[in-house]
Amino acid sequence: MRDREAMQALLARARARVDPSEFGLAPRGDPRGRKVAGLTHDHMTRLLGWPEHKYGYVERGRLAVIDAELLEPIARILHLSDHEWEALVLYATGVPPAYRLDPQLGRAVPSPWERVLHGSREIAYVNDAAWDVVAYNAAFARVFRRREVPGNVMRWMLLHPEARVTLGDWEHSWLPLLVPQLRAAVAANPHNRTLAQLQADAGRDPVVARVLQAPPGEYIGPRAEIALPLLHSELGLGWATLCAAGPFGVPGGRLMFVLFDQGERPQHAPALSAPARGPVDPDPGDPDPRDADPGDADPGDAAPPAPDPPQAQ
Repeated sequence: MRDREAMQALLARARARVDPSEFGLAPRGDPRGRKVAGLTHDHMTRLLGWPEHKYGYVERGRLAVIDAELLEPIARILHLSDHEWEALVLYATGVPPAYRLDPQLGRAVPSPWERVLHGSREIAYVNDAAWDVVAYNAAFARVFRRREVPGNVMRWMLLHPEARVTLGDWEHSWLPLLVPQLRAAVAANPHNRTLAQLQADAGRDPVVARVLQAPPGEYIGPRAEIALPLLHSELGLGWATLCAAGPFGVPGGRLMFVLFDQGERPQHAPALSAPARGPVDPDPGDPDPRDADPGDADPGDAAPPAPDPPQAQ
C-alpha cells in the first residue's frame, strides 16, 4: 500500500455521492432517524458479493494485496471518473492502471491541439489510442502521394503497399519497431475493437505475421533516438526522427512530430538535461545564451580578487 489515507479518502467521498436507491437499497440512517446520503460499507459488501468486512479492509488498506483487478468492481459501482480510477490504482499499488474503465477513452482529443499542429513547421499529427488520425497539419499531408492521409496511421504503416515504399527499408528498419508498439497497445486496451481488428489483420499478412510470432520486442514507443529512412512524396529520400508525446487526458493517444532531414543520416546531439540554458528560439538579434563560452567572459565583469590575508605579527 503506497498511500492508504489518500485511497480511503477517495473511496469515502465516492461512496457518499452514490444514491443507494440506484441499486434498490435503502438509505442508511443516523441515530436521530435522519437519512444519510451515500453507500455504506455494508451496501458495498452486498453489491460486491464479498464476505463480511472485506470491503472495509480494502477501503482502509488492510489487505496484504490490493490490485487493479480487486479495485475494478468497486470503481464501477462508485462510477469513478478516469482521473479517480487512475489515482485509486496509483494510491494502492504505486503504478498507474494498465487499462481504463471506459474502453472508449482515448478517442476524443481536445481541440486546442489543432493550434499546436498549426503552429509547427515540422510534420505533425495527433492519433488516438488505436492510431486513428484525429488531426494533422499540411506538412504531414505532403508526406503522402496525392496528399491522401490514411485514416489509421498504424494500419497504413503495417499493411498498405505504398507504406512499404515510403518507409525506406520497411521490413528491416520500420517493421521490427512497429509490431511491438501494436502488441503493447492491444495489451493496454484489451477492449478496443479497432486495435483487435488491426492485430488480427496484421496476423494474416505473411511478412508482418512472422514478426508477430517472433519473441516480442520491447520497443513500446518512439524515443527520438534514431533516424529512419523515409521517402517523402515531394522532398525525396531522407531521414525521419520520430518525436512522440502523450496528450494528458487522452489515454494511449500521441502527438507526433516527425523531423525530416535530407542528405546524410542525422547524428543527434546528446540528450538534454536541466537546467535549460535559454530559449531554443531566441528573439532575432538577441545573443543566444546557449552559445556562450565561459572562457569568453569580460575580465572587467569578474569579481575583484579577495584581499590578502593579514600577516601574523
